[in-house]
Amino acid sequence: MNNYNLVVDLYQLTMGQVYFKYKRNTQATFDLFIRSPRRTFYVACGIDEALQALENLKFTQADIDYLKSLGMFDDAFLKYLEGFRFKGTVWAVSEPEIIFASEPILRVTANIIEAQIVESILLNKINLATTLATKAARVVLSAKGKGVYDFSLRRTQGIEGALACAKYSYMVGVKGTSFCLAGKIYKIPVVGTMAHSYVMSFDREVESFLNFAKEFPAKTVLLIDTYDVKRGALSAIRVAKFLKRRGIDLVGIRLDSGDLGKDARYLRELLDKEGFIDVIIFASGNLDEYKIKKLVEEKSPIDAFGVGTNMGCSSDLPFTDVIYKLVEIKERGADFIPTMKLSEGKTTYPGRKQVFREFDKEGKMVSDWLGLDKENLKGNKLLRKVMEKGKRLYQERNLEEKKKIFLQKLSSFPSYLKDIDSSDIYPVKITKKLHKLTTSLTEQIRKRIEGKIVFLDIDTQVDFLERKGALYVPGGEKIINNLNLLTKFAFQNKILIISSQDTHRKDDPEFKEFPPHCIKNTKGHRKIKETILKKYKTLSVKKIYSYQELRKIKDCYPQIILEKNILNLFSNPNTLNLIEAIFPEKVVVYGVVTEYCVKEAVEGLLKNDFKVIIVEDGVKEISKKERDKLFSLWKKRGVEFITTKRLITDLRSVR
Repeated sequence: MNNYNLVVDLYQLTMGQVYFKYKRNTQATFDLFIRSPRRTFYVACGIDEALQALENLKFTQADIDYLKSLGMFDDAFLKYLEGFRFKGTVWAVSEPEIIFASEPILRVTANIIEAQIVESILLNKINLATTLATKAARVVLSAKGKGVYDFSLRRTQGIEGALACAKYSYMVGVKGTSFCLAGKIYKIPVVGTMAHSYVMSFDREVESFLNFAKEFPAKTVLLIDTYDVKRGALSAIRVAKFLKRRGIDLVGIRLDSGDLGKDARYLRELLDKEGFIDVIIFASGNLDEYKIKKLVEEKSPIDAFGVGTNMGCSSDLPFTDVIYKLVEIKERGADFIPTMKLSEGKTTYPGRKQVFREFDKEGKMVSDWLGLDKENLKGNKLLRKVMEKGKRLYQERNLEEKKKIFLQKLSSFPSYLKDIDSSDIYPVKITKKLHKLTTSLTEQIRKRIEGKIVFLDIDTQVDFLERKGALYVPGGEKIINNLNLLTKFAFQNKILIISSQDTHRKDDPEFKEFPPHCIKNTKGHRKIKETILKKYKTLSVKKIYSYQELRKIKDCYPQIILEKNILNLFSNPNTLNLIEAIFPEKVVVYGVVTEYCVKEAVEGLLKNDFKVIIVEDGVKEISKKERDKLFSLWKKRGVEFITTKRLITDLRSVR
């Protein structure tokens, strides 16, 4: 298949649209590897086909029209897809390579949209090829040097599966295939005998043998178990003698059912007795590596095996648990930041990695080290750069070359791994640096996922908290030290502070109810020094910022000040959008005055389903009775209450 457009899962495109809108310039690195060690080893294949797919992946106008018909995608994103090409960098092991679970087979670094969209085609190609190559390698190993042939066409999952089995099984040591198209495409030797239906179509079994031998005298393998093995064997010997009189040797006899070991011993004895010591015995019929191993261990005189369903479908394990996971991410202007998944049973290792393979003096594999890419360790590095800017950097080897390379690699294989029933595990070790990164990052992520917290500082201004302030809150100065502690802690621990700032003009209508206060550009309007950071951004009530602008602002400033000219903080048109852009798990509220502006802020948060924590000794009221009434009501609605000291202690323990 050379047409790779739309070989994507829908969720890669839906994620792509979100990335296009919010993370268009983000770079990402993904590792493709095998998660679970269901096999003692794997043969990584399909890499060259995967890279070919990356070079050819595009979206035609018909594809764009189809996606548009779904009614899900923006015109701007569809326009982007019209010119989509993969332009990333890929590192991979050399195909075919012996690898083990958790070791990267392939690493992609690209724009996050590109890296995400190529996920499914990479997994699909490498899963199928690796599954079939690994199964076939196990069959070849179990045969102990006896010939193995691919008979899987009629039972594979489609033509592509049959072609893949023929190709990748040949790559790992299978000698030929019955599939003519595979022979044509890949230049693989094709083999074949006859079917039971052929034998049954003639009146006499011997007649079917004789006619076949006349047509294909130099390639005759006779299927002798259609009716009775012993009678079939005698008929085969008669035909063998017929051929011999003409100077031609019968190639072989095939068994396809019954007790293969017992029947093979009988046949070998009979053939040798009749002087046909060079006639091979070929066995087929629901074979796999376990049955072949048993036949070989019993010294059954079978010379070659035809393996179909169990090899072509990898029947005991019809898939390889290949996964594609994000390991680092880079926003514009920043460095790559390692990341990892922590799901139970699905934890991944972070950062760009390399596999270092150690060998003993005899050239046998001893162990692998999984470490960070820039580490300098002994052993052969398995990952190499194979693609840059979306173009392959090397000339692909042909199938014969790959087969030769694999057989050479197999010679370095530890003997215990050649036993398909071995319980021994090849050691794949984690370097100290990778272990340290994994441990520290695990802790960071756990803290991060415990919930983002923001501090909401309400009206901590001179006119409210200093004794000479125009609207001084009695006792307000008593909370200033706690306000100072909260501000410093937030800054040191990178907790965003959102501050409201009461802001009035001289003739403000509010002054009919309250004395003039917090008039812009006056001393009373200023925030007290204990609650203001050096770097902040002020959002006026007169300007409405876009969602994208608010996201940038919250990432750039440790403190954002929201001006308001009435009691309610949510009167600023940017307040709710800003908080939603942050989407915190909890909002820590403190400031003044409890039964006025603090009340309005808390009610606005609860109305919009945000969890609220009130710092009891960080707020100040005018009426204690009103405060107690509000606290009682808010507790019933799920608001948490905490002291400054306890809050800092609790947050410090998880940061």
